[in-house]
This record gives sequence, C-alpha cells and structure tokens, in this order.
Amino acid sequence: MTTNNATKPRGTRYLADILLGVLPLLLGVQFLGWVTFFPSALRGHSDFRQLYAAGYMVRTGHASELYDYRAQETFQDTLVGNDERALPFIRPAYQALLFLPFSLLSYRSAYLTFLGANLILLAITFWLLRPEAKNLARIWRWLPVFVFLVFYPVALALMQGQDSILLLSLLAAALVSLGQGRELTAGILIGLGLFKMQIVIPIALLFLLWNRWCFFAGFAISAGLVSLVSIWVVGLTQIIVYARSLFSVGAGLAVDQFKFPLRVSIMANLRGLILGLMGTRLPAFWTQALTIVVSAILLLWVAVSTSRKIRAADALVIAITASVIVSYYLFIHDLSVLLIPIVIALDRFIDAETTGDTLNRAVAWTSAGLLVAPMCLFLIPDHFYLVSLPLCAFMFILTRSFRREPEPAASDDR
Repeated sequence: MTTNNATKPRGTRYLADILLGVLPLLLGVQFLGWVTFFPSALRGHSDFRQLYAAGYMVRTGHASELYDYRAQETFQDTLVGNDERALPFIRPAYQALLFLPFSLLSYRSAYLTFLGANLILLAITFWLLRPEAKNLARIWRWLPVFVFLVFYPVALALMQGQDSILLLSLLAAALVSLGQGRELTAGILIGLGLFKMQIVIPIALLFLLWNRWCFFAGFAISAGLVSLVSIWVVGLTQIIVYARSLFSVGAGLAVDQFKFPLRVSIMANLRGLILGLMGTRLPAFWTQALTIVVSAILLLWVAVSTSRKIRAADALVIAITASVIVSYYLFIHDLSVLLIPIVIALDRFIDAETTGDTLNRAVAWTSAGLLVAPMCLFLIPDHFYLVSLPLCAFMFILTRSFRREPEPAASDDR
C-alpha cells in the first residue's frame, strides 16, 4: 500500500505552519514602527537628510565641499532642520547625482518622493525574484509578498530613506542576468552598487577567486566608470578627503574636530561579533587585526569550498551572504540584501521536511530564522552582533547544500 503526499503526517509541514503563524506578529511590529517613526522622519529625523543635502550641494555648485563636515552641517541645518546632529555623507560622489533631482523639492516632498521610488524599486525586486518563490506561492499565493514585507531591514531602509533598496534591486537584476548566462552584465550591475562598497567589493573578490573573469571584468568596468564620475564631480582633493574619512570609520568617523561613534554592537557581522565578545579584553589594534584576519580566512574558505563549478546565480547568493558577514561596517538597513539569499533558500528547501534531507531542512529552518532575526534589535539592542552567529551558520550550511547541486551546461554568452 503506497502513501501519497495527501496522507503524509501533518508534522512534515511544521516550518510552513510556523512561518504563516509568525507573519501577523511581524506585520504588527512593522506597523508600530511606521506609526512611531514616520512623523519624525517627515520632520527631518532620518538618514535621508544627508543624501538630500548632498544632492543640493552638487546642484548649487558646492560639490567641492561635499566631504567638508562643516559645510554638510550648514546645509543640513538650513535645508532640513538643526534639531538633529548632521550626518556625514561618506559615499562616492557619483551617488550625489542621483539625489540632485530630489533637491529641487522641499525636504518633506523629497522624502515622500524617494519613499515612493524605493517602493517601486522593491516592487521591481519582487518581480525579478518571483520565479525564485514558486514553492512559497504554492503554500499560500501571498506568502512571497509577505516575506518581502515582514523583513525588518527592508522596512527600516524605507523609513530612513536609505539607499539599501537600490542595492537590493541591483543585486536582484544581477542574479537574473547570471541565470541567463550574462556574467558581464551582472558584473556591471554589481559595480554600479559601489556606493555600498563594503558589500559589493567582497562579492567581486569572490568572483575573482572563482575565476569568473567576465563577471569581474564587468565589475571593473562599471566601478572604474563611477570612480571617474566621482572625481569629475568633486575633484581629486575631495576624493582624498573622502578616502581619509573611510579609513577613519574604524573607531568612529572623524571629520575635523567632530567624532561620530559607530555603534559596532549593532553590526551583525564579524566585526561586530569580535568587538562585542573581545572588545573589553583586547586593545583596539588587536581587535581590528583579528577582524581583518578572520574575514580574510572566511572569504578564502568560501572561495575554496565552492571551487567546484556551481551555478553562477547560486555563487552570487553565497557571495552576498559572505559579503554581509565580512563587511567592514554594516547597519541594520544594509541587511536588506539578505532578502535574496533568504527567499531563494527558503523557497528551494521549504519542502525538505517531506523528503527527509537533513542538510536541506537545516537550510530552510535557518533561512526562516534569519527572516525573523532582525527583530532581535528590540530584545537585545546592545548585543545585536549576536545575529551574526545564525548568519554564519546559514552561510556554512548553504554553501554545503549548494555545492551538491550540479551546474548546468555553460552558456555560449560566457
């Protein structure tokens, strides 16, 4: 007597049932966050103030002062309001051009317009990833939509007026390009995301170590182009100032006499984990050195452990996860890019409970855990770095699972 799927024990669907049960709670938290934060953001208490002021400075002929903190402070206080400390603009200058049109509007109108643009980008990202969520849709047709909506880093990026959604959409487009065998195009798209260099550079390094030359060539082309545009916008002198500001991010961003301490404890990466566990036991120099060494070892491990040719799109999923872990600094909204590995892994392995595959079941449960993990910010705000532990576990398990899947025949476009 045979047993079909309809007569299998209900316990084989625990993960799907738990996921559906948790969704309303996560949505409730999101709603409370919007109610609490949105009015404050409209008054200027958001990260968008720095992007808005940067666009205004370039448009009005003050590009040569773009990385001068005093000038940034003056413009932010004048345009947005002086009831909050000015936020330094520490992105490549080419990105300020993106916010030039928004600077034609008042801050409030610009914030709302950019929020609309981010929502459109999120919708495009969902459309790009929809083919990767067919199994989730079979459980409940709206499940993929709600997975996008309940991931807190995405909501926070929307609230803050951050550019993390833009990077998410570029990565999703690159994933689709890799699935179609267009590695050069994928590399170009990743290179355009250099405004989040702490994430895209590790991705490019991994593809270089994997000898995927077309991808790396595309990255080098677009990265070189946006670098030249940045020099053209602000001049070489300000580029040097920008480089110094990046190096000073270590103990806190130093600009002139001002210090901007970064809360490393809320960084869910290796830097946050090592500093959180060893910061009081080791001098700052050794903590920094240990972070660099461990990050390099992890990248090399990922490169070696996936040296057998896996699918290019799967390689990007692993690279995104690894880049988040080794990123030098990582704010909570930057975790938005993890939506891609979470959706793909959850969709691919959510039925693993019915197959009895232990490794794939572990991938599914870990990816579901990462979907909820950012909510730990409300429970352990001073120890949010601990979220890096399940993230590392996810990467190790995902790497092993993806490595077992054979790569299809190479495309002629490679």
